[in-house]
Amino acid sequence: MKRILIYVLLLSSFVSFGQQKVEIGFSGGFANYQGDLVEDPIDFSETKFSYGGFLRYHIGDKIKLRGNFLHAFISGNDANATGTLKDRGWSFDSDLLEATLIGEYHPLGKERYGSTGIFERRISPYIGMGLGMAYFRPKVSVTNPEDASLFPEASEKTTSLSIPIVVGARADLFEFFSLGLEVGWRATLNDYLDGVSQNGRQDRNDWYVLAGFTASFFFGSVEPDYNFEAK
Repeated sequence: MKRILIYVLLLSSFVSFGQQKVEIGFSGGFANYQGDLVEDPIDFSETKFSYGGFLRYHIGDKIKLRGNFLHAFISGNDANATGTLKDRGWSFDSDLLEATLIGEYHPLGKERYGSTGIFERRISPYIGMGLGMAYFRPKVSVTNPEDASLFPEASEKTTSLSIPIVVGARADLFEFFSLGLEVGWRATLNDYLDGVSQNGRQDRNDWYVLAGFTASFFFGSVEPDYNFEAK
């Protein structure tokens, strides 16, 4: 957590803080994964926690740019399967570090201050997409001692590019404070989030899902563009 806070503060020092264009925030929620050790698209019994920090820059009312730093935990277990995987007896767990840059589109985005300069509460749904890097450390466990020699696999990788796709909504409750809710899918270019590829489904890359709440604080001076023209 300390590492994430340091990264966020360093990044914020390079951004202009005028006109409340910058938010620094924190996230907390849940993580899940889909791969070789999960039979269903989502195995809710393997849902773990995630937390992180972010910095959002307001390019305009509808376009935002956000840098994320996140720590999550993922796991999978053949014992949860109802089909052929149940008898294999493999499981894994891993923590995951992620850094992403996401562009957000807010179709209903509006200026936070009205024409008279008075703050107006807003609720803004959004969608987003970006690019990131994930680092993970899977540990595979087996029930059959003969399977122990299969892991770690010779070609195992511990980093991967990730493509985040997010859907969320944010509520500007006060001048300097906002709350949000977001669900995000991460497509990866790697089949080793769970440490299994050659001995599993080599034709499918692993992916993971993040969902949770955000809380953020605005920085910078309030410089509304007063407009008293008749409507």
